[in-house]
Amino acid sequence: MWRAVRAAARSHCLSRWHARRVPEIHLLDVPDPNSLELEFSSESGRAGNSPLGNEVQGLQIIKHHPPPFDPNTQADEAFEFYRQNGYCVITALSEQELTDLNAVADNFRKYDENHVDVGPAELFFPLLGYPEFDFTFFHPNTLPLVQRILGGVDVPRLIECNYRAWNGPESGYHMGFHPDDCSGGLLTLEQRQTRVPYGPPDMLSTFTYLTDVDETNPSFAVIPKSRRIDNLQVLSDVLGDEYGEVPIHGPAGTCCIVDRSTIHTRLDPLETDKSKQQSRRLYHHVFARAGELYDANGVLREGNGEPLSDAPPRSLAPRRLVESEDPYVAQMFSVLSTTQKEWMATGWDEEYINKFKSAWGGL
Repeated sequence: MWRAVRAAARSHCLSRWHARRVPEIHLLDVPDPNSLELEFSSESGRAGNSPLGNEVQGLQIIKHHPPPFDPNTQADEAFEFYRQNGYCVITALSEQELTDLNAVADNFRKYDENHVDVGPAELFFPLLGYPEFDFTFFHPNTLPLVQRILGGVDVPRLIECNYRAWNGPESGYHMGFHPDDCSGGLLTLEQRQTRVPYGPPDMLSTFTYLTDVDETNPSFAVIPKSRRIDNLQVLSDVLGDEYGEVPIHGPAGTCCIVDRSTIHTRLDPLETDKSKQQSRRLYHHVFARAGELYDANGVLREGNGEPLSDAPPRSLAPRRLVESEDPYVAQMFSVLSTTQKEWMATGWDEEYINKFKSAWGGL
């Protein structure tokens, strides 16, 4: 099966108040190398991204994305939209795939420290116990674009998979806008702002909806063209009228492919009447780019120019994938966390791994 999926993938292939002045920043993948002269805010990331208060998300400037691209007929358009904006939205899953995955997700539960079931999971790690999700890592509607954006068929490495649900008001509100670490701690903000060319990026995330998402649901949301800036107030000064906070709305099966350094959040439902708000499900993959990259001047890129050596601690992959007989599958799961390596050294002892929540249950 994997060889057929890989063949299909190969056939497709080939991101004011704190700023003392507005920095001159080119936001496309190929900026002017002399254009960046920056002063950094002391409040960046999450700390500086709630200027209207912790219960108000962003600047409340809502804009909308175009309809999802068809990855089979609009791959070039999707790639160019990503290149310009740091994200793109495509149609990914079939009705049967959605039915099958939702049936599996019905079993995802939240547990306390005593392994007692306390309700439906909000954050769950299906990689170890649910092979029904394996095909999603190699899906022919998503993997070719991931490969193209990261710079080649053989460079993606899956370093995290999780399922996320919002089960109603009890799941909470007001998540702040933020970028995620895009280099395993190797790349500084200044390096990301000044490297030429910008791409390929260091990490990509995919967020794929298992349920319909509209104004009544929490949505994954992005701030376009924010890959080089981690503070939305500075970004609003740079972008001016282009600035916007974009909720990703679409039917079940919609997928957002996004640079991991793009500013994003789980946006609260635009429908404020809680009695009309609906639950939401998605799964989230994180792909790292393997291999060396060189800047336009021929110098090995600092930061994550070298291959990523370690996956995040909660990234645990099962033996069936890490030691797969298919070399492409094994390669996809070849960036391992320290915990993963320790587990493998025990001979894949289940008792060792069961002490980690990402192995036995949800949060």
